[in-house]
Amino acid sequence: KSVLSPTEAVKLGSFNLFTMSIPSESYVYEEEGRLVLNEELLSNPLYSNLIISSDGRYYAVMITIADGNELKSDALIPELRSVLDSSGVESYRLIGESVANSETFRSIIDLTFKYPPFILLAIMAVYVIKFRRISLSLLTLVPPLAAVMVIVGIMGLMELSINSLTVMIPSFIVIIGSAYGMHFLSRFEENIHMKNAVRRTVHEERVPILFSALTTMAGFSSYILLDMKAFQEMGIFVCSGIFLSAIFTITVLPGLVTSKAATKREVSPPRDVNPVVKRAVIWVVIALSIASPLLIITIPMTIDQYNFFKEDSKIRESARTMKEAFGWLTNYALMVEPAEGGSISLTSVQLENLEALEEELKGIEGISKVMSLFDLSRETNVPLPLMIRALNSTDVFGDSTSLLVSDNAIRFNLFSSESDSLSAERLKAAVEKSIGKFPELHKNFDFTLAGTTLIWKSVNSSVVNNQIQSLIVSFGLIILLLLSIFRSLKSTIIATIPILLTTLFNFVFMAFFRISLSISTALISGMLMGLVIDYAIHFTIWFRRFGDSRKAYEQTARAILTNGLSLVAGFSVLLLTPLLLYVDVAKLMVSGLAVGMILTLILLPEIASRSERFLSGAKDSG
Repeated sequence: KSVLSPTEAVKLGSFNLFTMSIPSESYVYEEEGRLVLNEELLSNPLYSNLIISSDGRYYAVMITIADGNELKSDALIPELRSVLDSSGVESYRLIGESVANSETFRSIIDLTFKYPPFILLAIMAVYVIKFRRISLSLLTLVPPLAAVMVIVGIMGLMELSINSLTVMIPSFIVIIGSAYGMHFLSRFEENIHMKNAVRRTVHEERVPILFSALTTMAGFSSYILLDMKAFQEMGIFVCSGIFLSAIFTITVLPGLVTSKAATKREVSPPRDVNPVVKRAVIWVVIALSIASPLLIITIPMTIDQYNFFKEDSKIRESARTMKEAFGWLTNYALMVEPAEGGSISLTSVQLENLEALEEELKGIEGISKVMSLFDLSRETNVPLPLMIRALNSTDVFGDSTSLLVSDNAIRFNLFSSESDSLSAERLKAAVEKSIGKFPELHKNFDFTLAGTTLIWKSVNSSVVNNQIQSLIVSFGLIILLLLSIFRSLKSTIIATIPILLTTLFNFVFMAFFRISLSISTALISGMLMGLVIDYAIHFTIWFRRFGDSRKAYEQTARAILTNGLSLVAGFSVLLLTPLLLYVDVAKLMVSGLAVGMILTLILLPEIASRSERFLSGAKDSG
């Protein structure tokens, strides 16, 4: 749409009353075959620390993308880099929302094609250790990979675009869905010496697998209830993929296994957890649960688009350079429009108040520069009303006129050194307070503060608030599913203990890792609830069959441990991604899944063995 650089900067002269125009000359002139920059540009309040640093070491080119092209940054930024490289520009840094979007898109492409093989290898490694056979390990991946093919095919037919959320769908389906095949094949190994081993395995595992899938889907259903389309798409397709993985596990997988595919291995029963370790875990859980309110209130409640990237990334380096050289990193537009519409018409009192408002804005903490029409007016000694008329009727200021004025609005450009949503919220409150000091202006004009960071703040707040409501709905669905499985309130309550503690500990880990409660991390609790409940379902179903916590532990401990380790291994691959957004998700998922697994293997057997009501309510569900 427009480009503002030192070569486009103009030095304005005094207003000519006869021609009703403002003479201008460029700050760049030719001397001995070279382009020379007039040093007066460094002291021009309009341009200094905007397109040139105050010490003259850095130049900046401000590029405004035309309307309708905001979502084409994945093509525009590479094209811009190509132009700069072909022009012989040796050293440059790109910064801005479009650059961040382009870098995010590159990471999405990597996550689509580069990381899934490593996720498969990580999961395979765990299953090879578990089964000691590559063939069985490969079979665990058949159902989720088949589900991924179906889901990706449907997404292709619907022509859905890939974004930072939907790119995770195949990985989630594979990581989660492979556990169902592992549970089935583990049970098949146990039954291999029996008659009709496959049929018996299907009979024993179909209920745990199906209900595990349903409860996991209940956890992911929290995304479907959010207002944003990307979240809804991810929730719908992940839930569909998980359900297909479970269906394929109990329908397709039995036809792929034979007595030759597995052999009965003599495996010693899993060891009981050392009593000292049990007590230590219980006391740690109690201590952290008590301390959790104090830890949770320290969780950062802000979002910063640049913090989606790692500290050593190019975009973070560019952001630091921009902040050091020019003193700002993000900008806001304060639009002033007549309350009754129409063109701008200002009285002398209103002019004085607007100029006083500008001084108030300059004094707000976090604002390093304010650019407005008053800068031009003071430089040229042209009264503001005449300046507005001249800019709207001539092209003396070029395409950059829209940065200052239009037919019906005056624009104050506010530049801030902070780019996080919390600072944006404080800045907005301070601006509104400054405007409130001028009731006459507030009465006759409408003020609108706009900026990308404010949009991020609004979206983030909406997602976090909606997620709390949707988590309650998801937890309610899980409770209903557990009641339908166990038909016992006591069994249901006990089975939910690990997910409640895991959800609580998720927020503790956020405080520990200093991870903000944002769009991405708000999703973790729902995922953890849906995944950790799988462990409890398998243990509780077998406990109700045997009526003996020891036998239930022996039947499920190895499978739960393998399931947990495979999930941890799969999500650990995301720690290697360049986007800190996914790294934070991986940290919380890995720590949450590990805690959920430990709590299930230690707390549930302990609670079950001590609960006489639970024991007396146990019954054979087979």
